[in-house]
Amino acid sequence: MGYTTIFDGIFHLNKRLLDSEAIYLLEFSRTRRMKRNPAILQSIPDSAREAVGLPVGEEGCYFVNEKWDEDSEVSVVNYNRPPKTQPGLWCQWIPTADGGGIQWNGMEKFYDYVEWLQYIINNFIEPWGYVLRGEVNWQGEREEDVGMIWVENNVIISPEGAEELLRYAVSPVSVPNFVWDCLKTMEATGFSLRDWKEIIDKAVELGHGEAALWIKPNIEKYFDGMERGFEFEGEVIETQNEDL
Repeated sequence: MGYTTIFDGIFHLNKRLLDSEAIYLLEFSRTRRMKRNPAILQSIPDSAREAVGLPVGEEGCYFVNEKWDEDSEVSVVNYNRPPKTQPGLWCQWIPTADGGGIQWNGMEKFYDYVEWLQYIINNFIEPWGYVLRGEVNWQGEREEDVGMIWVENNVIISPEGAEELLRYAVSPVSVPNFVWDCLKTMEATGFSLRDWKEIIDKAVELGHGEAALWIKPNIEKYFDGMERGFEFEGEVIETQNEDL
């Protein structure tokens, strides 16, 4: 299952990446972006990251030596949740073979591609002193799902609002007080939040009818919360999504 989008074109850089930078971006793309314990990672060799002078980062966001614990996963806090600053589990933008641009890696099911491009610009391209420009067209599985990403001078011109899309993608979903109370009750009883239909039935059973009525018309927001967690006035409920 899932949805695949294909991309045609290259974003060009004003100069070629250093070999160390190109290698790091390749490793970044190959690594599942999982929430990790940065304290454990501090003493772990991570040569590609160290070569470009990056720290471990919040929740291990810059760590790329996945082979170190691919069997035991001792540093992994949540296999199905990315570090809080990143929009998804996989980034499929990579450097071109000559290091002169950024392109799609050709893998299926690339989600949050605009958000990921904005992330790469913010965290790698711009800090390293490069300027990105160009146009890349996309085509989804649905015939009508077509579009273009246009970048000029490290700014995503189209689609509009890429910075806001990234901010939204890495933020927990805010819910009304009555929904928050319902979710907290579910959490306290150990009830899984994955099946929204079961949640509705359970909410009614526990006397949270208003929350049950909120979920169905807000199902997309609920699914977003399943990916990123829910929040109310600074508190966060982190969900476990075992289906990713």
